[in-house]
Amino acid sequence: MNIELEHKPHAVTVYPDRARIETTGSAELEAGNHTVIIGDLPLTIDVASVRAGGTGTAQVRILGVDVKRTHHTASPTARVADLEAEIERLTDELRTINDERNALDAQTILIDGIRENALEFARSLSRGRLTVTEQAERMQFLLERDRELKAAVRDQDISIRELSRTIEKLKRELKELQSARPLARYQAMIEVETNAACTFRPNLSYVVTRAGWQPLYDVRLVENGSRQLELSYLAQITNQSGQDWNEVNLSVSTARPALNQRKPELKPWYIGELKPMPRHVRAMAAPAAAAKTEVAFESALSGEDVAMADVAAETVVASVATTGTAVTFRIPGATTVPSDGAAHKSSIGRFDFKPAIDYLAVPRHTDSVFRRVKMVNESASPLLAGPVNLFVGDEFIGSNRIDYAAQSAEIELLLGVEERIVIKRELIKREVDKKLLRDQRQIRYSYQIEVENLLPVAADVAVEDQIPVSTHEEIKVKLESVTPQSAEISDMNIMKWQLQLQSAEKHVISYEFSIQHPRSVELHGITE
Repeated sequence: MNIELEHKPHAVTVYPDRARIETTGSAELEAGNHTVIIGDLPLTIDVASVRAGGTGTAQVRILGVDVKRTHHTASPTARVADLEAEIERLTDELRTINDERNALDAQTILIDGIRENALEFARSLSRGRLTVTEQAERMQFLLERDRELKAAVRDQDISIRELSRTIEKLKRELKELQSARPLARYQAMIEVETNAACTFRPNLSYVVTRAGWQPLYDVRLVENGSRQLELSYLAQITNQSGQDWNEVNLSVSTARPALNQRKPELKPWYIGELKPMPRHVRAMAAPAAAAKTEVAFESALSGEDVAMADVAAETVVASVATTGTAVTFRIPGATTVPSDGAAHKSSIGRFDFKPAIDYLAVPRHTDSVFRRVKMVNESASPLLAGPVNLFVGDEFIGSNRIDYAAQSAEIELLLGVEERIVIKRELIKREVDKKLLRDQRQIRYSYQIEVENLLPVAADVAVEDQIPVSTHEEIKVKLESVTPQSAEISDMNIMKWQLQLQSAEKHVISYEFSIQHPRSVELHGITE
């Protein structure tokens, strides 16, 4: 006996690139064998993931579950069906108005013909068939009727225009829904056996694609006596699976069930001669490459002060469950996520950190000094990589991105520009040494960096600068002197200083380097 079951999703676990759905219902079974049919399942189902279970008021054996595709003459989803019916109704109404409009056009043409037939009216007057008064009354009637017809035509034109716009809007909405809810659907058939009449509550679970989530963070630096960093952890959930999740128990998980579980196989690694790129191709590629490598420093955006409420609103956060390397966040309460492809946000958690704050300056690129915070992830879960909105107090200062941070890992962020720390870098000397042999040329460059702390408190400032790196064996770069000597110098000639400046203190950094090269070799890359 086939029994079609009314069902609804009751629990959804969303992974970064798919979701696992659990749906349930209730059916009354007589003793014997039955096929419980759970229909209207989306085409985004991974058929291999379908599993069936359930409970009953008597012993019920599940013999198997099968999934097959079905086709409908009408869309099985209520919203799609409602849209189709509404479009049909409005189309019929539009056709009726167009028919009436055509009839009015015919009457207008007839009246215009009668008014323009002045010769026939003159003959009727000369033969005594019409009096002048009757003729005037007839012309007045035609004039009034013409006005009525034109007013009716204008009203119908307005109705036609509004109906046409409404129909087009509904058609666009229908097209979006039909892309996720086509007429073809899946249905699951659960073969069951029971030895007595009972109530059977089947539970069907399956994985769907075209759904997922990604993290979104709000980081706020609060400076009320002591500095504190507040991090709000949000989940942006998208659903285009073709099935709405209405009032479900929602969870988001960091697990990735889609990853291939097979061992990666190594294939032959071939190398060969590099073919020079034709000159005209290099010319076309250069602007695109430059655009990709450009580094932009965005200025801070000012926000308005937000009035404090009498009682601060409480943010409901998710509970955390850890299983192996994966973490699952259970969203409290019932949640609805329609299959519309839009991002729906749910709060995962809110954490308070004690940040270490210093300031970073890279004066070769910009004279702005950035506020930098470092914190340790002391929360109960890892922080997935994702975009972050940055605030200092109530002021929005821009956006950035957090890389994946495991528990106890350090996180580093830039929180805007600190205008009260001033830095200036300038070339103070450039000279050519003429004492070398004729075929050699040496140029000396001297730079000075001045840093001043205008904050009312002491500040730790990290300054980074660099000297060139030679890629030619006959071009020699040498750091002649550097002050202070505490600079850390990398293999790529990047220099770093850690300065501790008291309030109103000024510090000067200076360094000098030389470039020696044959006169026949033209230097490339020296911009100053």
